[in-house]
Amino acid sequence: MAFLLFVALRIPWLGEGSPLEFWGSILIQSGTALFLLYLTQVYGIIRQKTLLPAFFYLLLAGTNPLFFYDLRGSISAFLVAFCLIFLFNTYHRPLSQRSVLNMALILTVGSFYWVPLLFFFPLFWYGMYRFKSLNCKTFFSGLTGIILVFLFLLAWSVYKNDWTIFVQVRSDWAALFDFQFFSVGIKEGMMIIFLTFLYILSGIKIFMAGIAEKVQTVNVLRYLYGLIWILFVFFLIQNQWDREWLSVLYIPVSLLVAHYFTFSSKRGELWLFLLTILFFLSNVCMAVIERFS
Repeated sequence: MAFLLFVALRIPWLGEGSPLEFWGSILIQSGTALFLLYLTQVYGIIRQKTLLPAFFYLLLAGTNPLFFYDLRGSISAFLVAFCLIFLFNTYHRPLSQRSVLNMALILTVGSFYWVPLLFFFPLFWYGMYRFKSLNCKTFFSGLTGIILVFLFLLAWSVYKNDWTIFVQVRSDWAALFDFQFFSVGIKEGMMIIFLTFLYILSGIKIFMAGIAEKVQTVNVLRYLYGLIWILFVFFLIQNQWDREWLSVLYIPVSLLVAHYFTFSSKRGELWLFLLTILFFLSNVCMAVIERFS
């Protein structure tokens, strides 16, 4: 039902752009939602089986018209969610070089499509540090992944006698530090305030009631909590990639909000759950009204 609603909300925008971008975004964002379910069930982010992580990701992405034709943001979020699987797989595993190598290969190759994926190397290294898996072997395994990609490109450039790709890489890396601050409108401000409110509530549950959770769950949730802050800063200071950063930001937000509401039993929390759904549905309804007015 949630998936059908996720698709139906986009119908008024059908025909505005390429069908490949429209349906491709739907499929890729759905794949990201499935990755979130995998993360929660395999790595114990939420103790019981629930569809809420996927539901909230589809709700956030499906009620924002910015993402209806956004292939780059959808693919970038998909790659980050895929890398999170490898990152969580390193938890208390100091000999997890293969997982780190796979993560480095994905990020390096993906950076040729969206260069800020390179920023996730230090973010994931910090995660490995928190998960007791960062050491010389895993660190150099990550560097090996980066070097392998560039050695392949070097060999290909020599074979073709074409060095254009390295010129492009140089300009892309220069764009990494091109900061353009985000201008917050009324709608964006309301969304930020509402998500910040949910973020604070989930943080209270994680840090104040974390003793009721497994140690691994608490460590993962606290890492995701800090990751949201960093991603939000990038969202604010790199306005040229606001869609991509927001798509990625929705991943940890969906996990934390799902964790909060999964164990909510008070009447006020249930009303807040309904209010959250209505809030984001009202955003897309207003967009539809503006579109046809």
